[in-house]
This record gives sequence, structure tokens and C-alpha cells, in this order.
Amino acid sequence: MIKNKLFWKIFIGCILLLCICLIFMGYFAGNVIKKHHIRLVKKNMEANAMLISQLVKRSLLKNDTEDVVNMCKILSRYLNIEVSVIDTKGKIIDQSGIVESSISDLGKETADTALHQKVAGTYFDDRSGLIYLTIPIKTGEEREPIVMVSGSLETDHAGLLTTVKTTILYMLPAFAVTGIIGFIIIRINTSPLVTISQIAQNFARGNFAKKVEIISSDEMGDLANAINAMGIELQSQMQIILDDKNKLDAILANMNDAIITTDLEERVLIVNQAANALFGIPKVNQNSDYLWEKIRNEKLRSSVKEVIRTQESKTFEMELSTPEKRLLQAHISPIRMDKNTYWILLVFHDITELRKLENTRKEFVANVSHELRTPLASIKGYVETLLDNASLDQEPVKEFLAIIMKHTRRLDNLIKDILELSKLDSHDLKIELRHLDIRPCLENIFSHYKEHCIQKYQTFELTVPPSLPSLETNEYMLHQLLTNLLDNAIKYTPAGGNVHLKVVFTNGYFLFEVSDTGIGIPKEHIPRIFERFYRVDPARSREMGGTGLGLSIVKHIVNLHHGSVRVESTPGSGSKFIITLPKQQTVHKA
Repeated sequence: MIKNKLFWKIFIGCILLLCICLIFMGYFAGNVIKKHHIRLVKKNMEANAMLISQLVKRSLLKNDTEDVVNMCKILSRYLNIEVSVIDTKGKIIDQSGIVESSISDLGKETADTALHQKVAGTYFDDRSGLIYLTIPIKTGEEREPIVMVSGSLETDHAGLLTTVKTTILYMLPAFAVTGIIGFIIIRINTSPLVTISQIAQNFARGNFAKKVEIISSDEMGDLANAINAMGIELQSQMQIILDDKNKLDAILANMNDAIITTDLEERVLIVNQAANALFGIPKVNQNSDYLWEKIRNEKLRSSVKEVIRTQESKTFEMELSTPEKRLLQAHISPIRMDKNTYWILLVFHDITELRKLENTRKEFVANVSHELRTPLASIKGYVETLLDNASLDQEPVKEFLAIIMKHTRRLDNLIKDILELSKLDSHDLKIELRHLDIRPCLENIFSHYKEHCIQKYQTFELTVPPSLPSLETNEYMLHQLLTNLLDNAIKYTPAGGNVHLKVVFTNGYFLFEVSDTGIGIPKEHIPRIFERFYRVDPARSREMGGTGLGLSIVKHIVNLHHGSVRVESTPGSGSKFIITLPKQQTVHKA
């Protein structure tokens, strides 16, 4: 009961309210009793004054002053009041005889007023505590004598105090009984709240087994039923959360990819077993250890700070300096937990073996290409010798040799493109970039392809502004980039068509536009045209001698320059390839 703070708050509050009510009731009851006592005294004095006026009237008419004095003495003694008679001349007659001034100034003033106005009156003197009451004696004369009686309330003060004390003594038992009854009622009504509070505390500790056993049809019963229903629902939700947590823990524990989550201050929150094994982290104190303390990698640290600052995902490759060198692909992204909480998710995929396989594949392609190139060179040489031999007049032989020559050239082009891609894919390739005046390169390309277009009855245009700044590039790679695009444009543009090469410099970037009026590219094929060996029309491409690697080479060269490429095409109306290259290459750290 001592711990039931709500009970004592309600009980003490009720006692205070009851005390306040009793104080106000006592105060108002005392005033009512006092006023009632004064009214009784006044009525008693009025009755006595009326009686005295009748008794002294006859003596006054006979002008028997001595008889009036004796009556005043007797009446004052028996009635316990002061009795005075004021005749028509204003003389005061009381128990001591005829006096000029035996009463207070207020008494004289009261007497004069009654004498002149012939009216009864009652007046109270606050200083002396006396009540003065005057009544005219009806004699029928112009000026009538009056009877004035005065009494003090102090004589009845003891009786009034006794009445008040008696009233208070009766109120005290009522107060005690009311307090006991209130104590019992409040205790009965608040005791279920103690039980409900204990059950709620058990819920907070995760114990949902105990239920509130209160059988009542009032609001307390409704509250108990609601608490029980809430306990059942909380237990169900807690079980769902635990099941989900166990599933998540099992998934994280069995994932091959390393997963780490941090807050915006880079404190580690979650680390799975794969991350512990990959980075050699024996133990992590969650919410206190920082990521940069556990993984010493400057590129990772700067990337995490960049994602925190920009709130944008980032994917990059990083090398892990462990006893065995490993290459990781890291994906960092912000995740929103709630309205005001953001986490950073880091996923690491070990691509060491994958990169080894890619290098093996590239080496294989390069080796095979080199091995194929030697016999193809021999075949090509012999075919050229046979074709140039004037002694061969047989038409079929020449036709067959022409076919051999065609496919030999196609195979040679294919091997050249494969070798070119192999070089571009190689991370060990050292590309020397320098500031180059691209105008001579453009004019060389224009003069070469202009003749080629004339042979196919096509128009080739070159648009270059009068002044161009230098471009940081490699002349051979720039030549490869433009010739691959122009080869395709000329190849897929019919006779009478137009091929246009346009160069623009704006805002620190070079824009190379290669457009044609050829067959165009369907919209669904555009996302894949830069894939290796991807052809929109395979049969037509092979017929024209295409290898399916030209646009892949273009994409690689653009990426090496940290630029971009996009395609605009409408089937039947032609295509436009737009290459954007920065004027100066930014230093990119690995």
C-alpha cells in the first residue's frame, strides 16, 4: 500500500478537499448562528421595549417621575438590560433618576432621532458592543416620549461560543467517518491499478505470461481486458520479430559476401561472419568501434565519407592488403531506417578469382590471336601471289581465290579487333596521353573517307570550328574511335546517302557527332549495341564484313578517356553517335 503512490495522491487530495469544505462550512455556519443570535436578541429587546412603553405610559401621563424611575430599576434588574425613558423635553429618566447624560453620544443621537421623527429604531455601537432600541410612547401629543433600551452581546457570547464548539464537535466525527469511508472506497478502486502496473512492468521486461485477473464490468474491467489483449498481441509481435531476427542472422551468417553497416559517424553496427573472416576482425564492440579502426584502407574511408556527404550509392574496386593480395568490389549505399535515422551499408564481394579468370581468358584470346595471325598471313600472301599470277586464266580458279581472299581479310580484321580489345582490357596497358591538336587527325580521316564515300556515291561532310583547343588524348586511340564509327556509318548507308562528322567544343568538353542517313537502329537494340559480337542484323553484318567488335572498341576508348557515348537513331532515317570527351583528364587514383 505504501508503494501505491496514486492511492495516496487521491486520498490526501480528498482529505484536503474535505478539510477545505469543513472550514468553509464552519465559517459560514458560525456567521449564520451569530446573525441568528443577534436577530433573537433584537426581537427580545423589541418585545421588552413594547412592554416597558405600556407600563410607563400611565406614569408619564400623570407626570409621576418617581414611579418611572422605580419601574426602570425593576425592569433593568429583571430583564438584564438598560432601560431609559426620554420625555418630551428631551430629559433622560433611568434607574438613577433624571440625568442629563448617562448614555453614549450614539445613544443620545438615537434618542433625538426617535424623539423628533416619532419612529422606532435599532442601532449598534461597534466600540462598546451595545445595541440601542427606541420605541415612541403613543400619547397623542405633538411630541411623544420614547423608551430606549440597550443591551450587550457580550453577555450571550459564552452561549454562542458553546453552540459553535458543539457544532464543531459533531462535525469532527463526521469528518473521521467520511475519511475512513473514503479510504476504503479509494483503496478498492485503485488496487486494480497496482496489479495492472505490475503486469505492464512485466510486459516491459518481456514477460507476457502473466495476465490481469480483474472481473468487473466498468472501465477498470475494460482496461484489464485491453491490457491482456495488448499482452497477447505484443507476445505475437515479439515472436515475429525474433523469428525475423533469427532468419536475418542466419542469412547474414551464411552469406559469402562481407556485409558491414555503420551509422553516419562511421561507428560499426553490424558485421557478419564473412566480413570478420575477410578483414581479419576478431571482435567488434558494436556502437563504439569505428570502421576506419578495423579496416585500414584510405580509399574505403574516403568513399564512405563521400557517400555520407552526398547520400548517393557508390561502387568501386579496392585492393586488400592481407597476407594474400585480394581484390574486392565494394558497394556503399545509404539506407533509411526511419524518419531521422540513416545507416550506411557496405557490401564487399571478393572478385579475386573472377579477375584471375578474366585475365586467363584475355591471355588465351591474345595467344590464340597471335597463333592464328601467322598462318593467316601466309594464306593471304599465297592468295595474293596466285591472284597476281597472269598465267592463271581459268575463271573458276580466280573466283575461288577471290572468295578465299575475302574471308581471309575478314578473319584478319577479326583478329585485329580482338587484339585491340585485349589491349584495351589490359590493366597493365600504359596509355600515353598528351595534349594534341586534333585538326590534322580529323583532316587525315576526312581525306581518306571522302574518296571511299565517292566510290559508294555518298556524301561525306566534316564540320570543325575555326579554332579548337588541344585535347588530352592518344592519337592512335582517337583515330580508332572515329574510324570505327565512320566505318559503320558508311557501311550501313546506301548509295546517295550522307555521312557527317561534326566536332564542337563547349564548357571544357569536346563533342564528336557521327551521323548518317542509313538504315538506323531499332530502339530495342540500342542498349546492347556496345556488347562484343552483338549485331542488330547478323546476316547483313557478316555479308558486309563486320566483326561485331567495332562499337565495343569505341566504348572502351571512351571509358579510358573518362567520357560518355550515346546514340540517337530512327529506323529508316539514320543514326547519330555523340561522343563527349573532357579536354583535360582528371588524375584518377586507383
